[in-house]
Amino acid sequence: MHLITKRILAPLFFLFLFVQFGQAQVDEIKEKFLKTEELMVIAHRAANQNFPENSIVAIEEAIRMGVDIIELDIRVTADGVVVLMHDQTVDRTTTGTGDIETLDYSYLQTLNLLHKGEATLEKIPTLEEALKVTKGRIMVDMDMKTDKVEEVLEVVKAMDVVDELLFFDSDWDVLAAFQTKLPDAFIMPRTYKTKEIKKAVKKFNPRAVHIDPSFYTPKTVAKAKKYGVRLWINALGDVDREMLTNPDQEWAREWLNKGATMVQTDVPSFWTKLK
Repeated sequence: MHLITKRILAPLFFLFLFVQFGQAQVDEIKEKFLKTEELMVIAHRAANQNFPENSIVAIEEAIRMGVDIIELDIRVTADGVVVLMHDQTVDRTTTGTGDIETLDYSYLQTLNLLHKGEATLEKIPTLEEALKVTKGRIMVDMDMKTDKVEEVLEVVKAMDVVDELLFFDSDWDVLAAFQTKLPDAFIMPRTYKTKEIKKAVKKFNPRAVHIDPSFYTPKTVAKAKKYGVRLWINALGDVDREMLTNPDQEWAREWLNKGATMVQTDVPSFWTKLK
């Protein structure tokens, strides 16, 4: 084989191996999600402890840490670009100001993300940029902060990652719109009381439902088991703070042993040790 041919084929071979390994990663996570009751850890706004929330570098760090799912916040700019941003405005998380739905993407490109109030070199990612990083490697919780379904669908379909995503919203109408367009998509509705689990199952046939600590009770757990759905609960806030102050794995296990099998956290470095 000519040397020049080897030089061309070698990088392609390693790219093939990388893609195959990545696909194996996400397939393993999906298998866990669909066919087991094992604990799944979700990194809230990616690994935001040491990096800007919803940033590419935070996504890469979360993957490196071995979480199962990354939660990302989805919004759409005034000119229809789907980006990652939690707040309605860019004031808290960037060097700029303004309501993101009234701003053009060209303006967002001039901004830098903040971390703990300090400017970084990181930029606001588009959803497409984020999914290029996650594709084949990890599942993504799409926390819909917008009702602009068509714009989001366009990106998701183009990236061919529908089966790697969870669509989450407290607005069931938005979720219904996604399910109509993507019948095979994983839908995760938010519930606010135990009896809503039955309604959620009837409407969406979900694999998981989101509950709040306020009704994380034996009754709720029994209801979820009855319908064969996972329970997603947040450790955000008080529970995460407790873990940082007193990293007691036994306490955390007891909290999870009540019945939740998916935990979203700002401290994935702690919770991944329980997996």
